[in-house]
Amino acid sequence: MDDWFRPLPTSAAIRRDLRVYVLGVSEKAELLRWAEQLRTFGRPALVVWATEDRVMPLDHGRRLAGVLPRGRLVEVADSCTPIPRDRPDALVEHLRAFPAETG
Repeated sequence: MDDWFRPLPTSAAIRRDLRVYVLGVSEKAELLRWAEQLRTFGRPALVVWATEDRVMPLDHGRRLAGVLPRGRLVEVADSCTPIPRDRPDALVEHLRAFPAETG
């Protein structure tokens, strides 16, 4: 995480992008409405979540998988938010296995 945030005080472009992102996040009520609409998604859905994520806790992944009618949660140990960076091996393993499991 330090590597991600280290340039923040010295890069105007990164501060600009962060501002755009933060100001672009919808209100909580709207986000909750969107989440409820996921209950109508009838296809298999794989939710891959990092067990040590401090930004997006594991409980959020569990709730997301629970909202999706055919959702399945897999937890990736030894990883924080950027699973593709922390554990690309585990991510690829789960992504490759998923279509065969849901066939």
